[in-house]
Amino acid sequence: MLFTGAELLVKALERHGVDLIFSIPGVHTLDIYAALEKSTIRTILPRHEQGAGYMADGYARASGRVGVALTISGPGLTNIVTPVAQAFADSVPLLVISTSLERHELGAMHGELHAMPDQLAVIRPVVKWAYRVMSAGEITAAVAAAFDQLWNGRPRPVYLEIPLDVLREHAPGCDDYRAHRQPRLPHPDDVDRAAKLLGAARRAVILAGGGAVSEEASPLLAELASEIRAPVLMTVTGKGAIPDDHPYAVGSWGYRWTNDNPITDLMRGSDVVLAIGTGLGTRTTSGGTLPLPSTLIHVDIDPLELTSPYCPTLAVGADAAQFIAALLQRIGTNSRPRVGWDPEAIARTRESLHRFSQETDDRYKPWVQALRSALPRAAFTAHDMTMVCYAAVRLFPVYLPRTYTFPRGFGTLGSALPMAIGAKFAHPERPALAICGDGGIQFTIQELGTVAQYRLPVTVVVFDDHTHTAVKQAMLGREMRPRDVALINPDFAVLAGAYGIESVRVTEPQALAQAVSRAIERSVPTLVHVLLRDNP
Repeated sequence: MLFTGAELLVKALERHGVDLIFSIPGVHTLDIYAALEKSTIRTILPRHEQGAGYMADGYARASGRVGVALTISGPGLTNIVTPVAQAFADSVPLLVISTSLERHELGAMHGELHAMPDQLAVIRPVVKWAYRVMSAGEITAAVAAAFDQLWNGRPRPVYLEIPLDVLREHAPGCDDYRAHRQPRLPHPDDVDRAAKLLGAARRAVILAGGGAVSEEASPLLAELASEIRAPVLMTVTGKGAIPDDHPYAVGSWGYRWTNDNPITDLMRGSDVVLAIGTGLGTRTTSGGTLPLPSTLIHVDIDPLELTSPYCPTLAVGADAAQFIAALLQRIGTNSRPRVGWDPEAIARTRESLHRFSQETDDRYKPWVQALRSALPRAAFTAHDMTMVCYAAVRLFPVYLPRTYTFPRGFGTLGSALPMAIGAKFAHPERPALAICGDGGIQFTIQELGTVAQYRLPVTVVVFDDHTHTAVKQAMLGREMRPRDVALINPDFAVLAGAYGIESVRVTEPQALAQAVSRAIERSVPTLVHVLLRDNP
C-alpha cells in the first residue's frame, strides 16, 4: 500500500510514542496537518516558533520523553534555533521537524519564498544529528534513526528536514523501522575499581549533575548516599537528583562557586568524590577552582565530558542509573568508606548553606522562601535568567526529579513561561509555575495567549523592578554609567486581563505566597505581578 511522505512521517512518529507536537501551522506544513487528521497525535499552538521550542523543551524535561516541534521552512526554522541551542546545552531530547523548499529549489536562490542557501547548515551546529530526506521512502527509516539518537547516548536535540515535494510523494509503508533503547552499561571492571576506591577512602562526597536527574537514577542515588554515608552536592541542573530534605542531601552551592562557600569543608574533609552526570565544566566548577578531593571517580554517559579541568582517577562512560545500580550490587563491607559522614554534620552544612550571606541572594531570599512555601512538593517550577532565580539555585529546595528547570547551559532569556506550558501538558496533574523577570518575560510574553487558549492552569510570577538588573549591576561594577537597562514595562496585570487571565499585584513576600497558593487551589491561569520597591 502506498502512502504520502507526510502520512509516513506521522505513522513513524506514532510508532515511537509521540502524542503531542508543538507547532504553528503554515502553508508549508499543511500536508503534515492533513496526515495528522487521521492520527491521535495532538497539536498545540504557540504564538511564536521560539515558544514552540521552549514548550517542547519543558515537555521533555518534565516527562523524560522526547519533545517534538514542527516548523515551516525559512523563518520558522530560524525562529526556533535559540531554544534548540538551549536544549543542546542542557542535554534535552528534542525532535525538530521542518519543511524545506522542493528538491529542485534547494540552495538555488531563485527568489522562492523562504529560500536559503543551506537551511540544514543553520541548525546543524546546535543539534546532535541532522538529516534531510530526499525521498518519501527514506522517511520511516529517518525517523527511526532520529529516535535512536534521542534515546541512546547523551540526550540532545535532533533535526529532520523534509522538502515539500517529498511530503506529497508516495512510497510503500514499512513497520519494521523502529528505534530501540540501548542503555549504556558500565564495564564490570570499572564498577569493581570504583568500589575499591570507595573502600580505600575515609569519607566520600557525591556530586550530582543533570545526568543523575531521572525517575530511574534519583532513588538509586539516594540509596547509594545512605549506603556509603556520603553527602550529595548538586549542580544547577542537578537539582532534584535527590530530595533536598534527604538526610544526605546538602543542596546546590549556588549559581556561582566561591571559596567561602560552606560546602568547602565537606569537599576538603573527603578523600574521594563520585561525580555522576556532570561534565565538571568551567562554569560548574568556576574554572576548576571547586576543591574536589584528589581521588575522582567521574561517571558520564558522554565520554567527551570526562575530559574536564580535573584529571579523573577513574573515568566511566555509562548511564548514571545503570552505574549506580551496578555499584550498589557490588558494595559490601569492604567497599564502603571507613568513616563516612554523620547526617548531623550534613544537616549543619545544609543549614549553613541556606544561611550563607551573599548580598544579592539576601535581597531575594524572602521571595524565594515565599514561593517554596506556597508550592506542593511535586510542583514544576521553570526559572528564567533573572535575579530571584539566581538566588533560588541555592535557596529553593527541590524534592522530585524533573520538577525544576533553569537555562544554565545557554543562558537564554524568556524560557520560563513556555517551558512551564510544556511541562503542564506533560503532567496536567502537577501545578506548573513560571518565575520570570520583567525583562525576560517580554521575550515570550505572547505565550500568555497559549495559556488563555487552552485555559491552562499555569501560574506566572513576574518580578518587576523596571530594570535589566544583572546588567545594571555589572555596569556599576565596572564604574560605567548604566545605559539601556531601564525598562518601560506594560501593566502586566492589565495585559493578563486582556487575555482573560486572572491577575493579582503584590508587594510583599507573604502576599506572594497567598496569591500562588490561591492560584494553585483554584486551578486557573493566573499572573502574579510582583512590584519590587527597591531598585538596585
